[in-house]
Amino acid sequence: MVAEKQERQTTHKIKKWGRNRVTYNKELESPKFGKPIELTASGYILDVNEKDGKVDIQTYEPVSGATILEGLSLSKKIKLNGLEKGVICEFKLDELKAPLSKKTIEYLKEQGIMMDAIIQFELKEVKIIDEKPETA
Repeated sequence: MVAEKQERQTTHKIKKWGRNRVTYNKELESPKFGKPIELTASGYILDVNEKDGKVDIQTYEPVSGATILEGLSLSKKIKLNGLEKGVICEFKLDELKAPLSKKTIEYLKEQGIMMDAIIQFELKEVKIIDEKPETA
């Protein structure tokens, strides 16, 4: 009788955890971003992914705690073929932030992940500051 009750409790906990996990996944996969914040940073392009239409950049100053930003979406006015790696540029970025619920934050902590928001960047404008240095 006791073993049967414990099994029912365990089954209930597993079902509840499974339902919560679906909720967490929905929140993580479809974040609700607030209004964009425009940021300006200088740095250079690390990589251009023409297939996905995304770029990776490195900034000289940290942006939201990081200097390497990967998989940035591009605004429609930026042409991929006009971007060159290693050239010093000034970037205008839109930072979109989606805060996570307390339950999702706790769930992620249990998984060993410290995160309280999802941050996404879009590259709005690129202005070349300095061409590649001449080689002697």
